[in-house]
Amino acid sequence: MKILILLLTVVTCQAFAVKPNAKLTPGELCTPANPDFTGYRYAAHLAYCKRNVSHDKKAQVAQLYGGLPESEWPKYEFDHLIPLNSGGDSSVANLWPQPLSEAKDKDVVEQRTFDGLNSGKLTQAQAVQMIWDWVDQH
Repeated sequence: MKILILLLTVVTCQAFAVKPNAKLTPGELCTPANPDFTGYRYAAHLAYCKRNVSHDKKAQVAQLYGGLPESEWPKYEFDHLIPLNSGGDSSVANLWPQPLSEAKDKDVVEQRTFDGLNSGKLTQAQAVQMIWDWVDQH
């Protein structure tokens, strides 16, 4: 009986995304045409969009990533692949369910991209590449 319970537990515990899928989440940049556009930032004049991740967007992303049940959402951050501070937007194409256990790790590279953009030492393309490099390493 214990083996059957263990087997059922393994079968019902589906593993969900631990890194963004480039086909599902290719990343998307903010543009002045975006309804969440609020202006430009940095000397490089990057378009900035405010955060706008509705319940419906989370549900779309959860479905794309294997049907992540809403009861599991508290274990995830619906993360912007390209951070807002690097010119990303809040479209479904730029969101993925990131396990909270990994969020702080990505936050480190996000802070580095912000610092580099803010100081003028990074271009947007370099900041986006830093994010993809992080993805590739995880």
